[in-house]
Amino acid sequence: MNPVIVQSIVEKRRLRFSYHGRVRLAEPQCYGMGTKGTELLRVHQIQGGTQREPLFDVSKIEDLVLLDEVFTRPGPNYKRNDTAMKTIFCQL
Repeated sequence: MNPVIVQSIVEKRRLRFSYHGRVRLAEPQCYGMGTKGTELLRVHQIQGGTQREPLFDVSKIEDLVLLDEVFTRPGPNYKRNDTAMKTIFCQL
């Protein structure tokens, strides 16, 4: 479990990270374990990609930075208890 991701969700703080060579700015929504045992992070993506609420494989995230920028509400399509995850570590 990644403590930076947990802290970002609890404190509603944005994250910046690299994924597949692109820098992403994201508001974390839900963090947990997928059905194949992979740690997954659902975000509301602000910059860095075309999908607004993608699912990221945490093992492929690089240069993770917890920013001082806060957000006040989940993304427009957020649903608690993300069905892509069999176990949820932390969620909004």
